[in-house]
Amino acid sequence: MDKYFICLANSYKRGGRCIAGIEIAKKANGKWKMIRNQEGAPQWIRPIANTPYGEIPIHVANDIKLLSVIKLVDVQPCPHNAHTEDTLFSHIECCHFDFPNDIDVLNRLLDPIHQAIFHNRGRAISTQMITGLNYSLMLIHPENIQTYIDETREKSKYRMSFTYFGTNYDFPITDPLFLDRMRETPQLYSQIDNAYLTLSLGMEFEGWHHKLVAGVIIPKIDNNRQQLDVSKTTIEVENSLKKSSTDWFNDYEKELVSLLEMKETIEEKILLLRNNIQQEMKKQGMEKVESQHFIISYTPAKTIMQFDSRSFRQENEELYNAYCKIKQRKETIVIKKNNKE
Repeated sequence: MDKYFICLANSYKRGGRCIAGIEIAKKANGKWKMIRNQEGAPQWIRPIANTPYGEIPIHVANDIKLLSVIKLVDVQPCPHNAHTEDTLFSHIECCHFDFPNDIDVLNRLLDPIHQAIFHNRGRAISTQMITGLNYSLMLIHPENIQTYIDETREKSKYRMSFTYFGTNYDFPITDPLFLDRMRETPQLYSQIDNAYLTLSLGMEFEGWHHKLVAGVIIPKIDNNRQQLDVSKTTIEVENSLKKSSTDWFNDYEKELVSLLEMKETIEEKILLLRNNIQQEMKKQGMEKVESQHFIISYTPAKTIMQFDSRSFRQENEELYNAYCKIKQRKETIVIKKNNKE
C-alpha cells in the first residue's frame, strides 16, 4: 500500500535525517484530504529506513522540503512505544507539489487535541513514563518564540524557548535549514513573532526521550488573498478547530492547564512509587510498614461481594424510589479536560 503526506519535518537524526509529516489522501476530484486519527488529531507518518536507528540517509532526504507532498511506496506500519507513527517503506519520492506556506493551510494542520507537549511540562520524558503515550509528533503555533545558543555545555547547542497554552518550554533545534539561517543572520531569528513548530519526541538516550523542535515554518503573511482562497480548496479538513467566544476564560484556562499539568505529572510519579512499594511489600511478605510520616498497609488480592446499585434500581424501581430521600445540594461547577475538538 502507498501513502502520501505533507512533509513538516526534515531534521537531524544520528548521522541521517528524520522525515515526518501529516498523512493526506487524494480524492476523485483531485483535491487532497487530510487524514485524522480516532482522537480527531492529524494522522502523522514518520518513515524509517533499515538503518541502525531508522534514520533516512542524507542523500535521500536532501531533496525533501517542508510542505512538499511525499509519496511512500509499500508502507508497513511498525509502531514502537510512543513512536506510533513509525513506518517502514520500500521507496520514497517527492511528488513535485508543495502546499502554500501561509497561515490558512498551517492552521488546518495544527494539533487540536493536546494542550501539553508530550504529556508533561519538562524537556524530556523518562522511559518509565513513556509507555502510556501514544504520539510523538505534533504541529503547534506557540507564542513568545526566542532562539539562543546554549554555551553551558562542552558543545554549544541552538535552542528555542516559547509559550504554549500558558506553559513555558525550551527545546533543542534540529531543523538543518533553519539552523543555517540562524548562523547566517542570527539577528533576524533571535525573536520570532510568528512561526509554526513541528515537535518530535526523540529516541531513548540514557533513560530519557528528549523533546525537539524538528521543523520551523515561518508563514508568508504578505501572501495575496487569491493564494489564501486557493489554499482553502486545496485541502479539506473535517472537524476543524472552533473559535471560542469565551475570551474572559482565557486567563483562567491558562492557569488551569498549568496546574493540571503539574497535577498529572505528580500523580504519575506517585503511582509509579506506589507500584514499586506494593511490589516490594509483596516480595518481602509484609502487610504493614510504619515510618515517621506514613503507615502503609498491603492487602493481597481477594474476592469480595460488591453491591451494584444501578442493577438494583433497574430491577427494583419501586423499592429503590421508596428508600430514596430528597437532598438539597449546593451550587457547584464541574471542570473536566476537553480531549476532543
